[in-house]
Amino acid sequence: MRVGIIGGGITGLSCAWYLKQAGIDSVVFDPAPGGTIGTVVVEDCMLETGPESWLTAKPWAAQLIRDLGLGDELTGSSDARRRTYVVRHGNFEVLPEGLQMVVPTKLVPVAKSKLFSLGTKLRMAAEVLRSPRLMPDRSVSAFVLDHFGQEAVDYLAEPLLAGVYGGSPDELSAPSVLAKFVEHEQRYGSVVVGALRNRPVANGAPIFQTMRRGMGTLIDALVDRVNLSRARVESIAPDSDTDGPRWHLFADGGWQPFDHIVLACGANHAAPLVGPIDVHLSELLGSIPHGSSAIWTFIYNRDQVARPLDAFGFLVPRPERQTLMACTWLGTKWEGRVPDSKAVFRCFSTDVNASQEAMEADLRRLVPIDGEPLAALCNRWPGAMPQYTVGHTARAAAIAARASVLPGFHLAGNAYEGIGIPDCIRNARKVADAIIPR
Repeated sequence: MRVGIIGGGITGLSCAWYLKQAGIDSVVFDPAPGGTIGTVVVEDCMLETGPESWLTAKPWAAQLIRDLGLGDELTGSSDARRRTYVVRHGNFEVLPEGLQMVVPTKLVPVAKSKLFSLGTKLRMAAEVLRSPRLMPDRSVSAFVLDHFGQEAVDYLAEPLLAGVYGGSPDELSAPSVLAKFVEHEQRYGSVVVGALRNRPVANGAPIFQTMRRGMGTLIDALVDRVNLSRARVESIAPDSDTDGPRWHLFADGGWQPFDHIVLACGANHAAPLVGPIDVHLSELLGSIPHGSSAIWTFIYNRDQVARPLDAFGFLVPRPERQTLMACTWLGTKWEGRVPDSKAVFRCFSTDVNASQEAMEADLRRLVPIDGEPLAALCNRWPGAMPQYTVGHTARAAAIAARASVLPGFHLAGNAYEGIGIPDCIRNARKVADAIIPR
């Protein structure tokens, strides 16, 4: 058996590795393997070109890393210093302790917070009195507005989710993005009650994990262990000969035969490849919106920054925003990545064309900084962030059903069942298991 995998991001590389463990030959096609994930060192600071970590609560990434023999490379965030600021009226206000995403589970920190008005605090307290209800697919904004009011949409849901999904809560689907809390609504009525009754057991683990020498370490390990072609796949075609290979890929100037193909290249890139084979499937794939992002990382001498870097960073809600949406204070969040003499600001925007001047001016508007940066690094990722908009669950199910009738054809990646690194790895394992003979 031979498998062709189109796309060498974390999903495609992981899928190839799982297949290799089962003794199945595969080839990963990607001119630039790793996708958005990569690590560079600038001014003695370790910087990520894309994702910097994953949620420890999702075990699939750590398990893959241990299986690769890299368990010693796992490291956690510095949670003793964990807190996040949210900009309100130009000031930094601490995100209240006890939040589970958009759901408050500790009333005292919320009551003391300057982030919300008295009316919103009273509404959060009264939310525990709601009765169970079943609602249709609706936006995150509609969901949070219903439970906690508009202020919670503007200063909680929007800034938290914008940095994760790169999208607007007005368009993101609550059942797809906040599935656990929608289930609480159906069972308990109150999402606060649901969160309290299903609170995860504290085990002392850090909230985030990453690789000690950078996320690029994981990509390098996978690239070294799989069969990689840096050729670009230009087209795919099924084979009508039922006794031979089911699929052919055109890459590197010729057709190559495979028994299975896996499109792990993103739904927006899979759609044109699938078009000549199944127009409706191509349209379904193309109907998943994809957002873009720009990450500007600025390095300064620590004495250029006239404030304590006493948090993981800050979020800028839509009413307060110009260009900068979220900023990580890298040296506070991670041990050993930034020398004590330096200060590193990792700045995020969904404007893929955000300029250095605009981003730096916005950073200086919020943080007192003297002088020019020692270095500035920009990574732009157009069309890299799938948007789980209202109707996503039904859309993903229709895509899966349509793809399942094509023998030897598989879709994988972050556009279907979860956007995080652990979700991509879990999806890769699921696809590999579907290919491995039983």
